[in-house]
Amino acid sequence: MPGPLRAETAIKRATPKLMPRLRALGAALGDPIFIRAFKQEKRLQLFIQPAGRGRFVEFATWPICAASGGLGPKKAEGDKQVPEGVYGVTPEAMNPASAYHLSMNVGYPNAFDRALGRTGSFIMIHGRCESIGCLAMTDPVIEEIWTLVAAAHDAGQAKVDVHIFPFVLSATALGSHRQSEHFSFWSDLLDVQDAFDQKGSPPLVSVESGRYQVIG
Repeated sequence: MPGPLRAETAIKRATPKLMPRLRALGAALGDPIFIRAFKQEKRLQLFIQPAGRGRFVEFATWPICAASGGLGPKKAEGDKQVPEGVYGVTPEAMNPASAYHLSMNVGYPNAFDRALGRTGSFIMIHGRCESIGCLAMTDPVIEEIWTLVAAAHDAGQAKVDVHIFPFVLSATALGSHRQSEHFSFWSDLLDVQDAFDQKGSPPLVSVESGRYQVIG
């Protein structure tokens, strides 16, 4: 099925399932979206910001159907690692003609990755439940995510933030990883995770001296 028709069909299929759940939150198609994922728990969360509300509220949590690799960031093309960090999906990153049903590119490598010389491409959230470095969902789930993200783009959201974490971060959880080469990196990601949990909206994050820093 050609890409535009595939996306149109997916939206028609997903919208009736989404509408009552949106109404229950006081939300609507087109409201801003935020996504975060936890690799170890294989869980993807989608949040929405109902009109007139400052905070994003959780819309759904889905199991990640497949995610290759292990804990730790993606470093090189072909390592089959799912990246970790602060990414985002722009309208141009939406691919309705994907070999994996529907897909959206999260924007790896970002400025942080490039500063560290990391390589790789085409890291997606997609369907078909197969992963070689992507976050793979079932086809019905990717249709729901696609519908919500596409509507947010159409309503003017220039980028849907996507935060990918190794696991649900906390001081306690990090304590068992003190000897990891990623401990400092994950500590910075804990600040990013906590900033959203406290503010209820995706924080502004900069890259300074090869590290993520929450700036607002």
